[in-house]
Amino acid sequence: MHPLLQRAYDPEYFRESGYQLIDLLAEALAAWQRREGAVTHYEPAEDALARWQQAMEGGGRDPLDFFRQYLDETIRLHHPHYIGHQTGVVAPVAALAELAGALLDPGMGVYEQGNVGVVWERLLVRALAERFGMDGARADGFLTSGGTLGNLTALLCARQRQVPGDAWMHGYGGRQYAFLVSEEAHYSLAKAIQSMGMGARGVVPVPTDARGRMRADLLEGILAKARAEGIEVIGVVASACTTALGTYDPLEAIADFCARHGLWLHVDGAHGAAVAFSERYRHLVRGIERADSVIMDFHKMLMTPTLVTAVVFRRGEDSFRTFVQKASYLWTEDETAEWYNLAKRTFELTKPSLSVRVMALWRLFGPELFGANVEHLFDLARRCHALLQAASDFETALPEPEANILCYRLCPAGVPADRLDALNQAVRQRLVEEGDFFIVQTRVQGRLWLRSTLINPMTTEADFARLMDRLRKMAAEVRAAG
Repeated sequence: MHPLLQRAYDPEYFRESGYQLIDLLAEALAAWQRREGAVTHYEPAEDALARWQQAMEGGGRDPLDFFRQYLDETIRLHHPHYIGHQTGVVAPVAALAELAGALLDPGMGVYEQGNVGVVWERLLVRALAERFGMDGARADGFLTSGGTLGNLTALLCARQRQVPGDAWMHGYGGRQYAFLVSEEAHYSLAKAIQSMGMGARGVVPVPTDARGRMRADLLEGILAKARAEGIEVIGVVASACTTALGTYDPLEAIADFCARHGLWLHVDGAHGAAVAFSERYRHLVRGIERADSVIMDFHKMLMTPTLVTAVVFRRGEDSFRTFVQKASYLWTEDETAEWYNLAKRTFELTKPSLSVRVMALWRLFGPELFGANVEHLFDLARRCHALLQAASDFETALPEPEANILCYRLCPAGVPADRLDALNQAVRQRLVEEGDFFIVQTRVQGRLWLRSTLINPMTTEADFARLMDRLRKMAAEVRAAG
């Protein structure tokens, strides 16, 4: 064997490097919890590319040096001052589980290779379905790589069930099919529907109220108008919750509408369906048990490494309608509903071992851990929102948050309303380049807002108050600079 191959697979080299890496990461976690260091190392993309191009050409053999460089330059989601995107803060045990899954790396597409991981997927999905209020014995589904892929898979299944004939095999026959979708829905929904060949008319927008929730009272009229225009609506996509504002569509009213018209109800619960683990906030998804399909990300509020998305079907048999696949080298019976051969129901064949990341937390801490985190984050968001509302130089997009997402902006005295967007945008850019905090921005009803997702359980109101002070100082600097 080549010496480099021997080195790459040497158990002792792995042991030594692993111990060093764990020590390095543990020390970093402790430092971040003490609020030490920056959240992000900002550098223009072209500069980073040029610098790392030189590093690749120069080589290097010290694994600790490599990992230390990575740690120095990567954004630090575990730092309590990371209050940005809806990106989960991974529980260390879940990271260890991913390490085991990545090293062993069994493909989950077929049972003979994925075995225990495949079984775990079914157990987790059915347990999640029961949390939603569905019949766990009848529900079924799987884990997939992210909400975008999860939404697409669920809508493909809706198409197979709702469109006459077999669209997967024979197409649409020149007919225009569509879904009713909230104007505040995640962009992945439009991407999925148009990828399915329905075109721009395949997305029929539904207006939202002042809180960004789908106007269920308008659905009847919108459906009638679509039908008059020759559009055959096959389903409705509801959000639990919306990405920008974190608000929940009225699922019960939407489910009633779908039941009256025989339409498929899909709930994009990528972020907010995790409230099913919380006794205090479960009411926000009341009606989700009536959905035909639901997706939920474990990698957002449930502390699991990306990407782990559950795709749940209330009627488990529906999940086998999505694809018709011929793969005689994988299984003997092409068309049988074998739950344990997941590639019959997913896009992925060589599917990564996702279930080990979730099952490790479930077995070691119980699902109560998930509920505790959701409640902690939602409660924290409400306390931070109270700080914003008590400040005369900030305004909020909502009178109160529904989830752990806050949209707010600076409105200093003396700044004209038409200058607030530019001021807040400039302040956020300065904040990110400085590196002490990380927040993002969004647009709601045409106006720019600063946006924070309270997703790190180590973040406190004191951290958020410090952020507000930093924003004030930077706003003064921007205004002074003209």
